[in-house]
Amino acid sequence: MLQIATTLRAWSAEGRRVAVATLVAVDGSAPRGVGAALAVDDTGRVAGSISGGCVEADLVAECEQVLAGGPARRRRYGVGDWLEPGLMCGGTVEVLISDVAALDDAAWHQVERAAAGLDATLSLDALGQGCADDPVVTLSVRRPRHLVVVGAVEFGVALGALAARAGFAVTVLDHRATFATKERFPDATAVVVGPPAAWIAERGWAPDDAICVLGHDLGHDTPAILAALRAGAGYVGAMGSRATHERRVEALRELGATTAEIARLRSPIGLDLGGSTPEHTAVAILAEVLAVRHGATGLPLSRTGGPLHR
Repeated sequence: MLQIATTLRAWSAEGRRVAVATLVAVDGSAPRGVGAALAVDDTGRVAGSISGGCVEADLVAECEQVLAGGPARRRRYGVGDWLEPGLMCGGTVEVLISDVAALDDAAWHQVERAAAGLDATLSLDALGQGCADDPVVTLSVRRPRHLVVVGAVEFGVALGALAARAGFAVTVLDHRATFATKERFPDATAVVVGPPAAWIAERGWAPDDAICVLGHDLGHDTPAILAALRAGAGYVGAMGSRATHERRVEALRELGATTAEIARLRSPIGLDLGGSTPEHTAVAILAEVLAVRHGATGLPLSRTGGPLHR
């Protein structure tokens, strides 16, 4: 339920009563992982999901029963027949349905932290387990990972919007105040005007953060790339042709970049999806970012084996 904390906080601020269905166990293949949640308020609004649509209608009905005064309960869904709600993917999931009003102050504080984009941990024991011998499930959510767009160009506009939609905290960097504006990047967490290299070097980065250099100015881009390669971000990519990449490599060497550092640069940036528009290019870039982040191949699933969900 921490995944929909922003919605829970907003509905609570409106004075609405809310029931939430939280995925607490998965056996086999399932569309979502433990912690996925669906919420229903007392006006009938619905937010979130548990599956790909297989059991949502039944869970909405269960939430409505809780809002009508019913107790917390658990539901188990597997492969159903045509009369029963079930999963098409062959797995089994267990869902806890509870009234959010059951949360105490300490638990609600964790929801507030998650809604604010901070690390949060919540024991579902606070919501009522339905049965005394049910195992207690603890959910955790980390602050959103960062994706930095260096270069406030149209490709950056598309990438910033897509990355924000995918759950990244997006920062846009550009030395040109005319282009680096909140109006052009409404979904960005921050838009910074100034030398990108200095901003990158001054901050700490995690292995699942990404820095994408999309500009076409070697004078600003090359120092930014070098700062990114030395900053600890797990993904560093740069846009441009193969010829541009060769020029960048030479410029990086002149600035003192090592062979190992240059080898970490993903350039030309993105997966080979064949698109050329800003929107299609953004998909290719974010796809590569996610593949690197999760240690995935980037290949079509039809050509791979093993589980679909990690």
